[in-house]
Amino acid sequence: MRIRFGCIDRMGFRLRRWLWSRRPRPPSFRFLFTLMYLGVIGAIAYSNTILNCGRHLWGGGAGVLIFFFLCLVGLEQLEHWRYRYEAPTSIALLLLFVRMMLFEGVSALDCSVLSILLYPIIPFSAFFAFGAGVGVLLSVFYAGVALAKTWAHNPVWYTGPMSVFVVISFALLLVFMQVLASAIRRDEESRRKTERLLSDLADSHRKLQAYAVEVADLAATEERNRVARDIHDSVGHALTAVNIQLEKALAYWQRSPEEALQAIRDAKLAASEALRDVRSSVAALRDADEQFSLRTALEALGERMAAQGLTVNLTIRGDEHNTSPTTLMALYRATQEGLTNVQRHSGATHVEIELNYGEREVTLRLHDNGRGFDPRTVETAGGFGLQGIRERLELVLGSLEIRSDSAYGTELLMCAPRQPAVLSAAGG
Repeated sequence: MRIRFGCIDRMGFRLRRWLWSRRPRPPSFRFLFTLMYLGVIGAIAYSNTILNCGRHLWGGGAGVLIFFFLCLVGLEQLEHWRYRYEAPTSIALLLLFVRMMLFEGVSALDCSVLSILLYPIIPFSAFFAFGAGVGVLLSVFYAGVALAKTWAHNPVWYTGPMSVFVVISFALLLVFMQVLASAIRRDEESRRKTERLLSDLADSHRKLQAYAVEVADLAATEERNRVARDIHDSVGHALTAVNIQLEKALAYWQRSPEEALQAIRDAKLAASEALRDVRSSVAALRDADEQFSLRTALEALGERMAAQGLTVNLTIRGDEHNTSPTTLMALYRATQEGLTNVQRHSGATHVEIELNYGEREVTLRLHDNGRGFDPRTVETAGGFGLQGIRERLELVLGSLEIRSDSAYGTELLMCAPRQPAVLSAAGG
């Protein structure tokens, strides 16, 4: 089964794009600055008209104020279009200096103290270009400049309601702009962090998709190997029995027709059992929850061996309850392969099977009275199906020990944990 995460990736991309389009950006305050310029400079022009000082310092003061207003708006737009508050340090310093000079020009044309309301914009801009420290220092500096200009304009300014209102508005605006800049900076950092997390999440989704494909391929490979082992152990075992009985029938068909006929009957029985095994395997694939009993399977296997002339003595100690079905099936297939080897190679007439359920492990001992062999030579050559038995046991974290000689026969000692998944999790 392949898992697809393409829709999740697209959702992540759309979410990032949505966040980006709605993030609070400092450049959005260009419009606010323009309104401040318009309001303050308009108030200065109105105040100059009332106070009749429109020609203060330079002739045509109103026209010069309009010129400064246009320069300030143009500077904001230039910075917005070109750098978006991410100008290099040298450029940011130049822009800050030009803005300060323009503010001073407006202040020079001001007959009142309204121009000090423009000063909070400078620490606000410096906050993003040079950091919070520079912004705070400029705030303190311009607070002093504003008080000095207010005092110079009217030494008893605190007695005039208009002067007090302007000073209080300036102080509140200065604090508000710094708090707002700090909030915007935190929000920008949070946005960048969110974008990094979303990017990492998208990368994780892509890796998970790759892992899912890899796991699916590994699962398919493992299933193919399992089916191949089942075919080898079940159908191969039955076909071996059929082959032995047919060879017996060929050997006896002239000397003892009855013996040959009985061998053919046994071959037919073995073929029927093979067909039954195939049907059982198919049923097991369709119903993975079917309960498997190792005791029942070994008893049936012993009866089939007895029908083919091999005496099997089965001894079971303990209960298979709380034992993994995977372990039980691995031990059964290993025993089945071991008995097939006994039939084909050992010349044995008697086999003992001892199954012992321990507290943590299950051990199975298979001993025959055959001619024996050299385990090192046979395992190196990969014969007798011993490698398949070992591989089956290793899949459930089990092991296989072999003892064999001509006087003793052959003994296979198989050992596997009752719950291999628990041991694997503890070890991993």
